Amino acid sequence: MKNIKLLNTSIISIAILFTACSNSQSKIKKETKTENVSVYNILGITEASNHSYQYQKSPETAVSPDVTFISYKRNDYPISSKLHITKEIEFKAKSFLGIPYVWGATGPNKFDCSGFTQWVYRDVGINIPRVSRDQARVGEFVSYDNLEHGDMVFFDTKKKRTGIVSHVGIYLGDGNFIHASSAGKSVVIYNFNQKTFYKKRFLWGRRVIEPKLQYALN
Repeated sequence: MKNIKLLNTSIISIAILFTACSNSQSKIKKETKTENVSVYNILGITEASNHSYQYQKSPETAVSPDVTFISYKRNDYPISSKLHITKEIEFKAKSFLGIPYVWGATGPNKFDCSGFTQWVYRDVGINIPRVSRDQARVGEFVSYDNLEHGDMVFFDTKKKRTGIVSHVGIYLGDGNFIHASSAGKSVVIYNFNQKTFYKKRFLWGRRVIEPKLQYALN
């Protein structure tokens, strides 16, 4: 029993390291593999064959069955309140400006990128997955030209681009987005036209505040 507890603790500890927002400043080189890799593979534990940890492009239709779909903590939002929700998201997000970036942190005194987005959306009653690659698979696919206030924006910030999500932020409109930045070492607001690195590394957006999704799986 003691060995089982130690193994479970090891799995949780390693999972945090492997699922947190990726550090774009990392100098560790990783070999490209054609097979799926997970913390379970590393520990030599067999996992379900349909549990994939890598994907190259965002599905524009249904979400993956391997991730929990968004659910609304409160179901009292009228359809007309979408604007109210987006304003609340922006207000909550901006209240954390300057909070330190720490890889694996979930708030409220420090965040990594996906810990930040999860906290902000949860504050307005929207539950999304913990890590960026899973957040990138919920809600409605949004292209760069169709981004709206409150959309999540996803990036591949690795030195060698692979099309795999490694960073997430929240779109504020007019080309601005807010995120917990490893480079900026805190929660900051950047503009796509001023920080062209992020515009070049943008993958897609996800919208989780459409009225039609408010009661999904609730």
